Amino acid sequence: MEFSRRIDFSASRNELDLERSEHLRKGLAVFDLSQSNPTKTGFVQPADALAAALSADDNSLYSPDPKGLESARSAIAAHLACSGKAVDHNHLLLCASTSEAYSYLFKLLCDPGDSILVPKPGYPLFDHLASLESVQALGYRLEYDYPAGWSLDLDSIQRVLESSDGDRVKAIVLINPNNPTGSYIKERELRAIQEICRRHSLAIIADEVFHGYELEPREGRVSLLAQEPAPNPRPVLTFVLDGLSKRLCLPQMKLGWIAVSGPEDEVAKAMGALELISDAFLSAGAPVMNGVSRLLAHEEEIRLKVKRRMATNFAVYRKILEYEGSAHRILACEGGWTALVQSPRFAGEEELVRGLLREEGIYVHPGFFFDMEKEAYFAFSLIVKPQDAEAAARKYRAFFDRFLNINN
Repeated sequence: MEFSRRIDFSASRNELDLERSEHLRKGLAVFDLSQSNPTKTGFVQPADALAAALSADDNSLYSPDPKGLESARSAIAAHLACSGKAVDHNHLLLCASTSEAYSYLFKLLCDPGDSILVPKPGYPLFDHLASLESVQALGYRLEYDYPAGWSLDLDSIQRVLESSDGDRVKAIVLINPNNPTGSYIKERELRAIQEICRRHSLAIIADEVFHGYELEPREGRVSLLAQEPAPNPRPVLTFVLDGLSKRLCLPQMKLGWIAVSGPEDEVAKAMGALELISDAFLSAGAPVMNGVSRLLAHEEEIRLKVKRRMATNFAVYRKILEYEGSAHRILACEGGWTALVQSPRFAGEEELVRGLLREEGIYVHPGFFFDMEKEAYFAFSLIVKPQDAEAAARKYRAFFDRFLNINN
């Protein structure tokens, strides 16, 4: 039987991941610097606290609402308002995850064969999510200027829109902050993007799951959630994605949301269409929706713990890898859970990753996973346990030192 061509189902897991799995199967220790699952790095909420939050009497009832339970949407809107974000609960739509939110929006905005613009370097999941909806993910550039950091290459967006593929572009995706570069969208960049979208009738999809995890932010960073109530709506149709997975370190709770803003008539039309899409799935569960207010009450405590871990690990990476005369460089990181390390390229990235695993027991994602334009770059998790971060960084340094004949 032939299956859909939306994706290459014959493709197996990448060989680097298979080698890591084989390493673990043999009982060998692995310092996994690709780890982004907070429940695997010590950020586990007490079972009794979760049980209490999920024990509402209403869990025994089924009251489907394609936008998500109104009580949950109101609780989320009220929580966002505490940090100055003005969101109408009627313009929120709940779903099971940010990935599902993307699938809803691709269904809403794109016909088969249409395109979206996504940042490069960027998270490789976009190509997969887009292909599942018969949509093409086209890249626009983020460029790095040492020591200032990352910025959007607005000309690269314009080039795509003026190319033969431009007529089929339906939306620009902004990751704020981006993964893995850790760069936030700045006010001037947002204004330029909004003007481009206005001219070309494009929507904005803004992923802000890491927005509250700033590390060394630069001036001018913004959120695409409205900072004040109407009558000052966003000038173009905008969808902001967030959820409990990163905000509360609760990926297992499976609750995300889409906040819709923009011209009133377009928002109303988009919400109506999203309700039709969501009504076919109704994926957000009653227990987590009924418990979301109690869960969100712990956000500040959780976020501060994670930010302390991020700062500790970032400082450790700098101390160990950016010593005097070092050939390594840690790129500027404004926020998010990943730091990028540039190291000497005495072999290809894939070969270096294999060497690090085989000789030092370190697993790290190479830059080509994220479409970095040059080698050699590696993505270091900022949320691993500090003792693991330090041990892995020392082993990483020792691996390169052997090849560079550096004596310390």
